[in-house]
Amino acid sequence: MKNWLSFAFIALSFAACNSSQQSDNQTKSDTTNTDTAAVAKVDSIGIFLPDLKAKFPTPETVVVADDPVFHQKKTYKAIPLQTILDTFLPAYKNLNRSETQIVFECEDGYNPSMALEKVLSKKAFLAVADVDAPQGQDWINPTKEGREMKIAPFYIVYTDVPGADVSYKWPYNLVKISLSAASKELAVLFPKDDDTQVKGFELFKVNCLTCHSLNKVGGKMGPELNYPKSVTEYWKVEHIKQFVKAPSSYRNECKMPAVTHLNDKELDAIVNYLQYMAKHKI
Repeated sequence: MKNWLSFAFIALSFAACNSSQQSDNQTKSDTTNTDTAAVAKVDSIGIFLPDLKAKFPTPETVVVADDPVFHQKKTYKAIPLQTILDTFLPAYKNLNRSETQIVFECEDGYNPSMALEKVLSKKAFLAVADVDAPQGQDWINPTKEGREMKIAPFYIVYTDVPGADVSYKWPYNLVKISLSAASKELAVLFPKDDDTQVKGFELFKVNCLTCHSLNKVGGKMGPELNYPKSVTEYWKVEHIKQFVKAPSSYRNECKMPAVTHLNDKELDAIVNYLQYMAKHKI
């Protein structure tokens, strides 16, 4: 990691500790007394949102024209995401945004990440309540394929991103926001010795890594796909592709949604990348 990025993350570590001191249950003495302990925390700095709710700035009313979770126009009480970062992680301003990942951690194991620069280039908000919710409630929980989806406690929404743009993540059931060096993720998953696998890697990162881990990096909603056994080692390729297109045709009450926006060529690139990674386990 470059020296300037290391120093920036060290500064961010101290800022994060100071801003959540009253609510954080973890011991802070090791991070305030020695530089060595601070250095140990530079890989990932995070804030646990429920503990900070009482300190949130006053939310504003925002309208989302095309909400991809509710599939309709929605109105929320929300706080600009940049305001949340300014308030609780102010030293993020010293980071190179294009080389920093913002990671959204949800109660259900959904764990999407995006470049901090990409997120902050849009009007991103931390929604704290649904204006349409019944009196005395903060949220309406939609039902998908007969299964209720829990939105609380928080939901990331955008007022200037089309719901169909899958490159932007809309995590609900959100509890934690972390910042980490992008190189940490790339080091484990990037196909260093085969340029032909780069496209598959990029597609996997955007479409799969939010729910599935690979070499123990990624989401925890779905199963790990490479360690100790690659999915390509116990599933036939044609079944992997068909499962991705229509999971419920393979498993009853499957939580995985049907992936309909990827064509066969793109699915082939992802499967080829998984076959490559089967030979690069960590």
